[in-house]
Amino acid sequence: MFLEFCKIETLTSQFIVRFFLKKRLDAPATYVANPTCIYVKDLKVFIEMKCGREKEGKLMLSVIVVLAIVLGTAFLFNESFKKIGLPPVVGQIIGGLVLGVPIIKTLIFEDPKTVEIVDLLAVLGIIFLLLLVGLEIDIEKILESSKEAVMISFGAAIVPLILGFLFLKMLGYSFIASLIFGGALSVTAEGTTVKVLIDANALNTKLGAIIVSAGAIDDVFEVLFLSLVTIVGFGGSLSQLAFLPLEFLIFIIIAFVFFKVVSRMLGVIKGSVDKVELFSLVIIFALIIAALSETFELGYLIGALVAGFLMQISLRRLREKDETEIVFATRLITLAFAVPFFFVNVGLNFNYDYLLSNVFLLLFTIAIAFAGKILGTLMVKPFSKLNAKQLYLIGWGMNSRGAVELVIALLALRHGLIVQEVFSALVSMAIVTTLVFPFVLQHEIKVNPEVMG
Repeated sequence: MFLEFCKIETLTSQFIVRFFLKKRLDAPATYVANPTCIYVKDLKVFIEMKCGREKEGKLMLSVIVVLAIVLGTAFLFNESFKKIGLPPVVGQIIGGLVLGVPIIKTLIFEDPKTVEIVDLLAVLGIIFLLLLVGLEIDIEKILESSKEAVMISFGAAIVPLILGFLFLKMLGYSFIASLIFGGALSVTAEGTTVKVLIDANALNTKLGAIIVSAGAIDDVFEVLFLSLVTIVGFGGSLSQLAFLPLEFLIFIIIAFVFFKVVSRMLGVIKGSVDKVELFSLVIIFALIIAALSETFELGYLIGALVAGFLMQISLRRLREKDETEIVFATRLITLAFAVPFFFVNVGLNFNYDYLLSNVFLLLFTIAIAFAGKILGTLMVKPFSKLNAKQLYLIGWGMNSRGAVELVIALLALRHGLIVQEVFSALVSMAIVTTLVFPFVLQHEIKVNPEVMG
């Protein structure tokens, strides 16, 4: 009866249970009128509590160990790549690929809940990263380059979409599968790109501002396309897409109201609170705006970036020293703790089982992904003051992937809109394109330091 509830492995636990039973069975006769029932009831409660504490303890230990391993791996590969002159962000992704090797992953992530926790921290990592970008980037340069950013974002989205659609249609796939394939090739993972720009001290350059702006505009396209896939997958009506502009407008209005409230608060409490409380206010505001953006199905990436822009304006009410220290604190917690989980998670979620399921499809998918973004960006040349070399480099910057397109591909796979080999090609493409841009940017800056403008 005892073993049905819990397996007691240690001598100490066995002694406690025996002592517990002895105390109960030695009770007065009125209390043990039906000793068997009391015995079963009390023993069950005791064992449930005992097992619960042991399971919670093991899970907590597993989580702590996994977090230490993930951060340690990210740090080791980050520093190793930096030492040999290679982009640190690539090192963190490769660190994730190493941890994602099936044998290693099984040993380290024995409890599925630890994977869920790393996924959650990866989401926080990208939120913090885009918040930091919004806090640090030169808003004036963003406004100056807005026209070119819109054109580049459109060109870099439409060309790979068309090329990808035509390629898969030629192979005999359905219309919807071809459309999803092209759409997945057309999106950009802004989080990866901005981290590379930060590492290269190129965020507040002309090209840096254009890449970030174009990436933010691209996020809107991603939301539309993800909504389309979701609607088709669940058998909804395309008329639902008509509500997105309204949702975006409501989000902007509410975010602006929050911004005004926070700005007023900063003006009132300036000098009366310490920097810890101010930093807490920044984080709370960012999470609220990101959650608000996600609620309106715009994606938390847009919300985090908007929160960063608004907080940058609000913090100008503070003393310059306080503003600098808050931005530095955000940078510290973002780059030292939060962001490594995002980049390690990119590699960690790679599925090695389907790596070579269709080599032809894989190679052409990667080629179309690269060519589509670069050609789409170069098409802007007649309407832009940027030279071909700068547009070419921006095209590489728009090539980073690893976020929304994986969500699109996974949703499509689960609803039977694409087959496994197409999904595998898209995942492999995302990893390859993400790994290449840091090398290209590093090389171009080394050859021509003035190229970023």
